[in-house]
Amino acid sequence: MIAIFLKRSPLNVLLLLVFAVLVKIPLFTAPRLPVSSTRDGELYVQLLSWMQASGVATPLFFSVLSFVVLFAQALLLNFFFSQQKMLNQSTDLPGMVYLLLTSLFPQWSYWSAPLLMNLVIFYLLLLLFRLYNQGEARASLFNMGFLIGSAGFLYAPSFLLIVWVLPAIAIMRPFRVQDWLLSLLGLLSPFYFYGIWLFLTDRSLLTPFLIFTNWQMPNLGAIAFWKAGALLLLLLPLLAGFYYVQDNTRKMLIQVRRGWSVLFLLLLVTTLLAVFQHDLHAGWLLLLMPLTFYHACFYSQSSFRVVPLLVFWLTFFYVLADQFSGSGWKI
Repeated sequence: MIAIFLKRSPLNVLLLLVFAVLVKIPLFTAPRLPVSSTRDGELYVQLLSWMQASGVATPLFFSVLSFVVLFAQALLLNFFFSQQKMLNQSTDLPGMVYLLLTSLFPQWSYWSAPLLMNLVIFYLLLLLFRLYNQGEARASLFNMGFLIGSAGFLYAPSFLLIVWVLPAIAIMRPFRVQDWLLSLLGLLSPFYFYGIWLFLTDRSLLTPFLIFTNWQMPNLGAIAFWKAGALLLLLLPLLAGFYYVQDNTRKMLIQVRRGWSVLFLLLLVTTLLAVFQHDLHAGWLLLLMPLTFYHACFYSQSSFRVVPLLVFWLTFFYVLADQFSGSGWKI
């Protein structure tokens, strides 16, 4: 399987679709209606209510919608990884890895605000990587801040992504205070207009924003012991990916090296977002975007080809065992 997706090919789109169906079977055999959490923003809650009130939002409808979004994200990751020359070769491994990792826990495949937030993170990555060769970047800088501010109404913890974007701007282009100010202005703009709307509709200006203070530590006691295997399958390829990225640093272009630094910062910030959440699984989906790049580096760069093969098949059979045992996907 690794050899198939190691090089880019138009046929891989079809093969990736078959692979996606295989690892996402429970989405269709055990569909669920999404339930909003306390960390979901008002925009997502209203969207969910509207979709459910329309009458077409059945459990199977949300399963199909989630599958389409996940598959689209996999294709976008393949495009981004190869376009930005993250390694010395073009590859379709990131899409395969993303679909595989999102199957480790059922909450990472069902419809949720974090699932949509990964699209926002991808677009932010695209804007950040374009900054390196962009002379006039005021519009992009403002748009990044505006996007993060707006995303806070989709998924409240995403507001902290500004902690990632500001240093990332300084990495991708020479540091200028006005760049940060533009991004911060964009960040505050959605809240300014939202406050005006609340005032005009005679609603409390404070209550809707209290969602951003709703932080809880994860409930570690709710994890089954054997689920530690899934976390191990996430951690070991990540550490190996770190090693291979550092080992190939000398061969990379300057903008690629800076890009990997941006991804490392994203990993740190999304880890912070994941840790301070009561639900250990759903919010951790944001981690998978940077994790996918490091896992793909491990699968493609390892000189001991038997090791990536072993890790892949262990992960694949772990996913299948989890799906058909009924221990996770049917709860």
